[in-house]
Amino acid sequence: MEETPLGGRLSDYRDLLGWSQTALADQLGVAQAFVSQVERGDKPFPETLASDLAGRGEVPFSFFLVPTRSVAPVTFRKKASASVRDEKRIVAEFREAARLFEAVSREAGYHEARLPAPGDFEGDAVLLAEEVRRRGGIDPDEPVRNVTRLMERLGVGVVSTLEPGHAAEGEHVSISRPADANGRPLVAMIASCSGDRQRLSLAHELAHLIFDQKLTHGIRSTRSPEERRAFDFASALLVPDRIIRHAVSESVTLQGYLPLKARYGISVAALIQRAKRMGVISEDRARSLHIQRSSQGWTKHEPVTVVAEKTRLWQQSYRRVFPDMPNHDVAGQIGQCYKLLDDWFEDVPEVAADKVVSLASWRQRKVGAQVPRAASPSV
Repeated sequence: MEETPLGGRLSDYRDLLGWSQTALADQLGVAQAFVSQVERGDKPFPETLASDLAGRGEVPFSFFLVPTRSVAPVTFRKKASASVRDEKRIVAEFREAARLFEAVSREAGYHEARLPAPGDFEGDAVLLAEEVRRRGGIDPDEPVRNVTRLMERLGVGVVSTLEPGHAAEGEHVSISRPADANGRPLVAMIASCSGDRQRLSLAHELAHLIFDQKLTHGIRSTRSPEERRAFDFASALLVPDRIIRHAVSESVTLQGYLPLKARYGISVAALIQRAKRMGVISEDRARSLHIQRSSQGWTKHEPVTVVAEKTRLWQQSYRRVFPDMPNHDVAGQIGQCYKLLDDWFEDVPEVAADKVVSLASWRQRKVGAQVPRAASPSV
């Protein structure tokens, strides 16, 4: 770490708290122009100012000594109505989480990501999905029992909830940074949500890690080619195309999709969308089914509950590196926000006894677990 406070961290601090430069300047009793100059590096970051901010209890002084990494674009699964203010806060939190995961997974001895190269499969989303299933030891027609565990064994860290306590099913759903894909990438669900939405969102971000490593700017449209490709990959990963072609037709009723949801842990809405994009059902049929979903109240609560998955590697790596340290002390040592560590990890020191998950052992082990437990369809 540097010995003097770094202006870029002042910007990170402000984004974490959701403050504008003007709001921070008012808090500190300085001019907005001064805050802007410090953040740009045009003026030094006074140690007294950093000490003042640290004394307010959100972050330790060491937070302002952490070098700011190059800002690579992130990818979101989000609604078009998502706010810019929320996005800045979430991006700042995710950068802190990614920095932490990169450090603790390395220290814990966990391997880097092992993802397939799109060029080896002509950039085909379905072929890439099939390859990821193969690497995970999943039979061609079998469900992905646990998307989180599959990603962890491929070297991708997963945060189940980046912002505990925030409203479920919010406008921002998941986030990743594709530039990290060849190292120790992290994917985060932003708030708690239904298991089917979580599984599709995680697979969606995995697609961005595979396809969009050279992304130079954020993806602004939910209808962009990158987003459509990520959906194709995610849905093909969860439900192989041959299953869709075998089980779905123009005559299948809305409730006829529920057994597929129960077995493969993917929403009816996503199944309809995938069937339409594959040409298995027409646009008119898909529109009719979506209207039926809406009229029956399925847009908010679909039948058949898919249990949300829990992360293992994220917690395991942290506790292996800091087995006996309270979160407050860890925050001071690594320059982290106090609240974030308390949100992400229980403040009860304990040594993780399980072995770090192994891709090799995963391949050798026969898949015998069940799909995330789902209630019987009400048909």
